[in-house]
Amino acid sequence: MSFTTNFYLPRAVENLPVLIVPGLRNSDDRHWQSLWQARLPHSKRIHVDDWNTPNLAEWQAGITAELANLDKPAVVIAHSFGALASAAIAAEFPEKIAALLLVAPADPDKFGIAQQLPQDFLKVNTKVIASSDDPWMSEQKAAYWALLWGADYLRIKQVGHINSDSNLGLWPEGVKQLHQLVRKAKASFKFSSLNIAVAS
Repeated sequence: MSFTTNFYLPRAVENLPVLIVPGLRNSDDRHWQSLWQARLPHSKRIHVDDWNTPNLAEWQAGITAELANLDKPAVVIAHSFGALASAAIAAEFPEKIAALLLVAPADPDKFGIAQQLPQDFLKVNTKVIASSDDPWMSEQKAAYWALLWGADYLRIKQVGHINSDSNLGLWPEGVKQLHQLVRKAKASFKFSSLNIAVAS
């Protein structure tokens, strides 16, 4: 089967709901999160009243509100500040999340919230993707948080904050990483009982 991103993206999360968690200022139309959401007809984006103010509690409330409406664990796709809030929710409600993709997490020290984040392994299949030149989090700190959370860690070279300014389009590498993460989640004992087919 030839690789086509339009087909491959929905297949990566087949039979699981998807929740999009942007960072500050939301994700615009050129952002890979928005492009993915447009191709995942059953995906949802969290609601935040003020996208310009980094309020961890508000982001968390936005995530939990959407998860409460789902009848099965979701694939959470988070970026920047949204990645921090998503990690916190995964620690509190692991049964609600099937897989957690944390892209370009922002440095929690910039917001004074490091102690409000999980300080141990997450009980969720998690992948952290960071860039070598991200102005919002050094790759060393990104690796530290990934290690602390027991997440798979991928460092990519010189793509900034992995956002619209990075000009990634649909970001095929991200789609590939998402597919691998969800396959791992579906193959785990926890979710095998849900009779969710593993996409090939």
